[in-house]
Amino acid sequence: MVTIKHITENKKQFLDLLLLADEQEDMIDKYLPQGDMFALYDGDLKSPTTTTTQCSMVSYSLLI
Repeated sequence: MVTIKHITENKKQFLDLLLLADEQEDMIDKYLPQGDMFALYDGDLKSPTTTTTQCSMVSYSLLI
């Protein structure tokens, strides 16, 4: 069963996967605290994604 979970704490636990989408940890550290994080599970973790709103634009980091 596929589920999507809203991650509100300990977002850095997904750092290894986030680094595949954005190779600079210092940039991840800038958007991760204010961003909304969601994780896709299909039995196990398949993909985390973080969304942020900056200057009326939405920025997405997706891993599939």
